[in-house]
Amino acid sequence: MELLKRTTVNELAKLYARKKTIWLLAVALILPFAGLPAVRQLQDGLGVAGVASDQYAVTILNVMTLFVLPLLIFMTASDMVSGEIGDKTIRSVLSRPVNRSKIYAAKLFALFVHTAGLLLLVFVASEAAAFMLPDAGKAAGGLAETAVAYAASALPLFVLCTAAAWVALGFKNASGALTVCILLYAAAKGLALVFPDYMVFSPVTYMNWHQLWLGGSLPAGRLFAIFSLLLGCGMVFYTTGYYVFDKKEV
Repeated sequence: MELLKRTTVNELAKLYARKKTIWLLAVALILPFAGLPAVRQLQDGLGVAGVASDQYAVTILNVMTLFVLPLLIFMTASDMVSGEIGDKTIRSVLSRPVNRSKIYAAKLFALFVHTAGLLLLVFVASEAAAFMLPDAGKAAGGLAETAVAYAASALPLFVLCTAAAWVALGFKNASGALTVCILLYAAAKGLALVFPDYMVFSPVTYMNWHQLWLGGSLPAGRLFAIFSLLLGCGMVFYTTGYYVFDKKEV
């Protein structure tokens, strides 16, 4: 366990040594504030209710989980897996007295921690931005429920991490892996609209499952079914990804 912890810390150190990672964190921090002018214009200039301050953070989460956070995950996974395979830097990792199972697990744990950090950053920035709206007094009212929604959104995002790493294993350059991840994600979203009855088994369909945690009435049966599906998909992506990584020649 200690070896896995050290390997994960090493992966995180490599990740945050990249300037791209810092820029992505800055984007996640700025986006909630970037939406304020439009909301203020609706509330003040046009007299439209728009987005209430107690719902602003959830609205931002809806937007982020639809495209922004998946894109950031795809970019990070492509760099951590395909990028290192392509430039051969992964050989220095494999030359250490650490088996491949721990190396692959460490990469995913690092990606999970990074994703959780992005979620936390977006939550804090969104709540801070909400207090700048005209009806800022309402912002504190839905804080607990919003925190639960952000925590719930972590599960489908983490499953997306395992899927992105799985796809990235098939490429030797980060740009190719990123392009395919985006295309597959867009295709899955499109198919969910065309074949909704069949796409209930796709984890991409539940990127907005955090909305089920809002409103005070939790459909326990549906929550458990989706949780089981997402957990199963994550286990399949992780297991098959490790198998490919273990057999891969680098």
